[in-house]
Amino acid sequence: MPAKITLKKAYILVEPQANDYWEIVEALGRLFEMPEYLEMNTIWDFPDDRIQVTYDQLYKIRDILAKHFPKSSKQNSKTAIVAKTGLQDSIADSYAEIVKDLPFEAGVFSDLESAEDWIVQN
Repeated sequence: MPAKITLKKAYILVEPQANDYWEIVEALGRLFEMPEYLEMNTIWDFPDDRIQVTYDQLYKIRDILAKHFPKSSKQNSKTAIVAKTGLQDSIADSYAEIVKDLPFEAGVFSDLESAEDWIVQN
């Protein structure tokens, strides 16, 4: 089942269903087709379930993003990750560290409200 993607007023909400690498890559492909994507912040709200992404796959996701957000980009967007379990939090923290050199800021949160608060801050 593909991730649900909803265009909100202040951000794009991505809600994965399968919690796996292939769903994330598929969702990124759909996001890249949205003209709003490069101009808006994003929240990835993962369900309270096991996430099936390896450390190596986090680097592959980073490489995909690097092609759309080159270092010369002036993009200053934010990506919030809502991680509801300890394993999700650990993977999300690793991801945030891996993408640190890309021109967007990644933050990890335990609930959607905290992620929204961070996203709307200037």
